[in-house]
Amino acid sequence: MSENYSVKEIELTPNPRAVKFILDKPVLDSGSKTFELGGYLASDIFASNIFALDIVDLVYLRENFISCTLHSADLWVVFKDKIKNIIEADLKKYDEGDDEVSASILEDFDMEKYPGLSNDEKVIIVEAVLDESVRPALANDGGGLEVIEVDGPIVRIRYQGACGSCPSSTGGTLRVIENHLKSQLDPAIKVHTYS
Repeated sequence: MSENYSVKEIELTPNPRAVKFILDKPVLDSGSKTFELGGYLASDIFASNIFALDIVDLVYLRENFISCTLHSADLWVVFKDKIKNIIEADLKKYDEGDDEVSASILEDFDMEKYPGLSNDEKVIIVEAVLDESVRPALANDGGGLEVIEVDGPIVRIRYQGACGSCPSSTGGTLRVIENHLKSQLDPAIKVHTYS
């Protein structure tokens, strides 16, 4: 039987609607997990109780933290302790997160070959570059991102967790991601968000 989690720290994120709860141990060994209303099993007590509050838009889990995004930033004043209590009472470790690609495939990859790859192969390389450099930075702010597709030079991403409804994700953060992929893989890359 797994013991309960303790919330060690509660951090604000750049997104005023999202708060990051740092736990005393990992909730996932690898990858990440996102819950949206209706997007979880009824047998998941933690997700059921969080969404039963009727104020939560999104729950994002990664490593040793959870970020919760509420309908409105004003609700945190009333609900921060309730959400912390649900985390400490009902959260159990998840066996696995959504798949992420190992960054080790980049070790032997010749970046100049990137433009000639198939779209499916490009997804794998883009995922690995993001895993190595971009995702850890987003995780610090309670968020993440998912690659939806690569279509030639176009990379379509969807933000996760605190990044999903953050004002800076559509501007500054998006440009940083695009510039990073351009410098690492192909100057022709354009990054678009998908919601």
